[in-house]
Amino acid sequence: MIISRAPVRISFLGGGSDFAEHFRTHGGAVLATAVHQFAYVTVQPFQQQFFDHKIRLAYRRAEAVSSTADIQHPAIRAALQKLGLEEGVELHVMADMPARTGLGSSSSFVVAMLQALHGYQGRFRTARELADEAIELERHILAEAGGWQDQIIAASGGTSLIRFSRSGDYEVTPLPLAHERVRELESHMLLAYTEIQRDSFTVLSRKVENPAQKARILCQLTELAGRGTEFLCSDRPIAQFGALLHEGWELKKRAGTVTLPEIDAWYEAGLRAGATGGKLLGAGQGGFLLFIAEPRFHDAICRALPKQPPVRVRINAPGAQIIFAQR
Repeated sequence: MIISRAPVRISFLGGGSDFAEHFRTHGGAVLATAVHQFAYVTVQPFQQQFFDHKIRLAYRRAEAVSSTADIQHPAIRAALQKLGLEEGVELHVMADMPARTGLGSSSSFVVAMLQALHGYQGRFRTARELADEAIELERHILAEAGGWQDQIIAASGGTSLIRFSRSGDYEVTPLPLAHERVRELESHMLLAYTEIQRDSFTVLSRKVENPAQKARILCQLTELAGRGTEFLCSDRPIAQFGALLHEGWELKKRAGTVTLPEIDAWYEAGLRAGATGGKLLGAGQGGFLLFIAEPRFHDAICRALPKQPPVRVRINAPGAQIIFAQR
């Protein structure tokens, strides 16, 4: 039995510039952190000789099939076929956070699954190899719209500036944040759940944007990710980091990012209650709202929001890991 896990992420700045159609022309950069909430995947042998099927799966639903071609879950089907696992496998999926909420959970699951399957076959994969393979599976094999940051952060963990080059390559630079700086940042962060779930690739496919304007704004967001990196690596008050996130929020709205009136209202309520800034995580239309605020304002922000009370998070989580292995 192999059990692996990979973290979900919070993208602070630069989201959207990690899309290949943008950075292959203009370059890009994203500042993001891995969160101590994980997707887990368990893989073990399935004693198919005792059953009328050869593969057993459990995620939000259960599947018992005799061929990978019969698997309904696209990512699981693609991964098993890619790795040549056609029978005798049982796979279970668990998660600390709900899917479709802007935390990159689908990519966290894919990274964890690939690591578990490789481990099941006795292979080691580096963080870079896992990220590249997850990008290939999601963006090319499954042709799902989206960027590359989710897979990279899920595999590598930590808090990093990821730079994307016009050549199609990327470089991950972990931020050398002291323990005290990480705790300071955590103490200023609040996540508010909108209770609205959506697939990012569905939202992205529905957007209508001015391509030239979008490209200009994504270049500004790339520059903003660099400024955010310099800020976090300084000793400036974390509350001021919220202003950078607010600038990014306004830029993404100008680029055509879709939100909903109630989400805009919740965000404004958070600002009035003391937040210095924030953003909607993910592609838009739901998921989690992130606020940056001095701790003394947190209670007021909680009272100002009509949905579930905001939650505090731990960041700088480790990347994908095999946490149990036994033959």
